[in-house]
Amino acid sequence: MNANRLTQEVHFEGVGVHRGEKCLVSLAPGPAGSGCWMQRDGQRWRCLADSVVEVERCTVLGNGQTSVSTVEHLFAALSSVAVYDCEISVKGSEIPIMDGSALPFVQGLKPFLEPGPAIEPLRLSQPLWVGNEQSQVLALPSPVCRFHYALYYPKTPIGYQEASYEPLSDSFEQKLAPARTFALEREVEWLRAQGLARGGSLNNALVVLADGFSSPLRLEQEMARHKCLDLVGDLYLLGRPLLAQVFAVKAGHRWHVELARKMLRELAENAG
Repeated sequence: MNANRLTQEVHFEGVGVHRGEKCLVSLAPGPAGSGCWMQRDGQRWRCLADSVVEVERCTVLGNGQTSVSTVEHLFAALSSVAVYDCEISVKGSEIPIMDGSALPFVQGLKPFLEPGPAIEPLRLSQPLWVGNEQSQVLALPSPVCRFHYALYYPKTPIGYQEASYEPLSDSFEQKLAPARTFALEREVEWLRAQGLARGGSLNNALVVLADGFSSPLRLEQEMARHKCLDLVGDLYLLGRPLLAQVFAVKAGHRWHVELARKMLRELAENAG
């Protein structure tokens, strides 16, 4: 499949949504075929599913010495522009939340792309499934890639929503990227009691109220679209494009990442 590479270093700066600290991330072109790497405080690790160390409310990568939180929106943007070889340097504990969506990352990356070497996609040889009675993700072999996300929040303005995205035919920038992270109003105090959402505000998150939302929606089905965005970002941890149909129902980072790990195990077993 076609891939792109960065033509120069690109920088993003802002607050981290969970710890509320100022964060700076720099993305530099990587050697062809080297993959995506992340570094912080002199430590460096591959951006693959096996580097995930936490999945509570966001995806956290690390190596046992240090870590970086909230990588999923940036990774969704990198997936959408097909950049798989890059060096990511982070100052701070998180990737900046920006406006709560992936749109600032996409718009920041697009001017600095050029065609790169083709990259072999990950293809499934059998259906793969992860989850429990409440949440599931199913991946099916397919000649095309398609993501479908369904969620259900009863007795809230969200209700039932679903969203789909096909990378080869849909515009990520229009269909998913503007969708913002969200939280139920009753969750906000609990998150802060857990030491999370300290940098959250109405400028970078959508709060679901008893009778509406904290600001006008940018997109129809915005919550399902944001969850689909998270799924795309977490499956960037495969390290390559994916050819499969992926169906997620009320899932989250835990099951997204577990599916990526399962896919990589199958790939290794088939190669061996």
